[in-house]
Amino acid sequence: MSGPLRVKLRRDLRASRSRFVLMVIAITVSLTVFGGMLSAWAAIGRETSGAYMSTEPASATIVLDRGVSPERMAAVTAAARDRPGVLEATGRAQFEGAVEVGGKALDIPLQVFVAADDDPMRMAKFDLGQQGRWPPPEGGILLGGDSLALLGVAVGDPITVQGPDGRPMRLRVAGTVYDPSLSPSPQEQRGRGYLSTDTLAVPLDQVKVQIADAGGREPNRDRDAVVAAATKVADWLQREQGLTVAEIQVPEPYAHPHQWQSDVLLTSLMAGGAAALLLSTILVATMLNTLFTQQIPQIGIMKAIGARSGAIARYYLAMTALVAAVATVIAVVPAVVIGRMFLGSLLATLGIRPASLAAPWWAYAVILAAGLGLPPLMALPPLARASRTTVRAAIDHRGAASRPGALLARLSRLPRLDRGLLMALRNTARRPARFWLSAGLLATAGAVFVAGLSLEAGADAITQEQAARRTWDVDVRLSGPAAPDAVIAAVRRVPGVTRVEALNAQPVGVAGPSGAPVTRTYPDQGHGRITLTAGAATYPKLLEGRRLAPGETGAVLISQTIRKNTVQSLAAGDSVRLFVGGRPTTWRVAGIVEERGGTSVYVTREGLAAATGRPQEVNQLRVFTSGHDEATRDAVAAAASRAVTAAGSAVTSAASISRGQAAEAGHMGPLLLVLLGIAVPLGVLGVIGLASTMSANVLDRTREFGIMHAIGARPRAVRRIVVAEGVFLALAGCVAAVGPALVLTWLLGAGLGNLFMSAPLPYRVSVPAAGIWLLLALLGAWLATDAAATRASRVTVREALACL
Repeated sequence: MSGPLRVKLRRDLRASRSRFVLMVIAITVSLTVFGGMLSAWAAIGRETSGAYMSTEPASATIVLDRGVSPERMAAVTAAARDRPGVLEATGRAQFEGAVEVGGKALDIPLQVFVAADDDPMRMAKFDLGQQGRWPPPEGGILLGGDSLALLGVAVGDPITVQGPDGRPMRLRVAGTVYDPSLSPSPQEQRGRGYLSTDTLAVPLDQVKVQIADAGGREPNRDRDAVVAAATKVADWLQREQGLTVAEIQVPEPYAHPHQWQSDVLLTSLMAGGAAALLLSTILVATMLNTLFTQQIPQIGIMKAIGARSGAIARYYLAMTALVAAVATVIAVVPAVVIGRMFLGSLLATLGIRPASLAAPWWAYAVILAAGLGLPPLMALPPLARASRTTVRAAIDHRGAASRPGALLARLSRLPRLDRGLLMALRNTARRPARFWLSAGLLATAGAVFVAGLSLEAGADAITQEQAARRTWDVDVRLSGPAAPDAVIAAVRRVPGVTRVEALNAQPVGVAGPSGAPVTRTYPDQGHGRITLTAGAATYPKLLEGRRLAPGETGAVLISQTIRKNTVQSLAAGDSVRLFVGGRPTTWRVAGIVEERGGTSVYVTREGLAAATGRPQEVNQLRVFTSGHDEATRDAVAAAASRAVTAAGSAVTSAASISRGQAAEAGHMGPLLLVLLGIAVPLGVLGVIGLASTMSANVLDRTREFGIMHAIGARPRAVRRIVVAEGVFLALAGCVAAVGPALVLTWLLGAGLGNLFMSAPLPYRVSVPAAGIWLLLALLGAWLATDAAATRASRVTVREALACL
């Protein structure tokens, strides 16, 4: 670039510094969001996969109908390792029991994992944390590190845990465990404990196996292949080992139970950041085009004194590259910091300790390439067009013409219409490209903002629906089946209890196409677990078929999630095989119910008794209280636990339903974050676009404002016209957002609802969100036009005459 052009560049940057500042801000904001989400997305797969695979997770867990001794299990797993396609095998057990700390019963249950004291921990292993060692000392228990605060204990504290036989065990917290294969304890509202068979001589009822891939050396990542191989192992256990298989649990191979949620969240946010970056570069290209258009007379003069088109193009390209470079330099550090912070918080929700929060090198390369390359690339068309301007075209250039449309022409004839507002309305659409860009940016941000809060309203509607069905106050879970009359009578005598509903809930397997009871249950026995519930008084919304008749036998209701994950062709009237307690039973599907996030099969108590050949039994009580406050619920829960224990049944947990609601809230949190994280940068771009449009409009009409001042217009009147233009633009953006907001709410409610809960979210449009966005848009319009309005009100006649 020649010396005169360098001088011109410095002068142009100084003269239009406010416009260049807006360009830098637009690119910086969008590049920061995009870069942060990209760096988090690029690193989370490495961290989650590394943490999860460090536990050497089982490909499949084969659950036995009855447990066997550790010695027998050792012989079985040793023989299983010699089976074709089996890399490793081990035996485990687990149960859930009530906890007492300091003589006080907690409403948080403890999920206990049991392994043989001589287990080599070659698979399904965990890291030992503070003072931890395996096996723990006799009488000691290891707790998950995130369970300490949930249970209110520390290493060395004594706790009382209810064993699988219902008897309490006094243990001491011997150390902590880090197990990234499980979802966090606070999110699930369950503590996690680890015992050896030395401390608790419990039968082992789980055979965990690792299935090899085609090469025979690495774990298989094809779930269908894992299911086929695990089914063969289960057949072998029944045929040659004399064991009864109740269920084959095959989760998504080597994926954390919440991995797909984090992937969807980050991908959505990254897509939003990419859209914001693209829109910001379009906005910058439009602002540069406005600058190029204003400099057409100067381009003509440069051409007249010998400047070539190539030199002028390089000059404007250098100007654009300078803006992009400054924005990129400013955005890189915040993008890295935001990416690391977001990645750290997201991994914390997964219960994973990151080995490193740094993104791979290619992520930083993409951020730099996007920041430095996109703005010049988008600015090339107007840049090339401006550089090819001829001297004659520059002489003939007259700036922007303004012709009122037919509607404005009719409005101008109305005698009482304010002429200033009419002028503002006319000037708003003077430059259609600028108008649609500014209105479009505001409309996009408004649609995403309203859709995000409408999504929250849909999630709240689910909570309200569940609360309408969950009319009881306290859940009491028994450690084993009990006669319904005895426990119901015991709880009814508790002060404050108005009604008791008894159920029998137990895990079942649904026979898939192979006929084996295969589920997607994870090691925590929560995610993917299929529960058979007998005796429910109410059922979820019916999608097809009919409801169960009172006392009906041989018929079931199945949730749409089970159908999706097992036999997708299943319909009302078909037959389905359920493995109840390891025994295959055949049922007729009466109907399919909509259960968001649930995997339940509903039967009557009479139907379950007829299928199993056992008397009617219950293992769960729903207690209705006279008061619905937490104090009453807690008091009734404690009294009900004592009453059931006195009646001869052991209680696993007795707690207010608010604990279950807290766990559900932990799973619903990411939904709102997805869209609000996208709406914020788009809203900032919308305000910047509005400020740019108004600034360019004022520059275009410098002569017009000078003439207005010359014929007596007061600065206040000129200022009011410019502010009114910004308000009209904001209102146009809000009106344009209505249709996209309605469509986006429906699309995202259906897409994210099906992804997170296997059912669309209820369609709700948040009216408060629309009102909030309208106020924000008007406030942003006023702030964006303030500087331009001030400048327009101070234009002198001399400045207008000097304007080229």
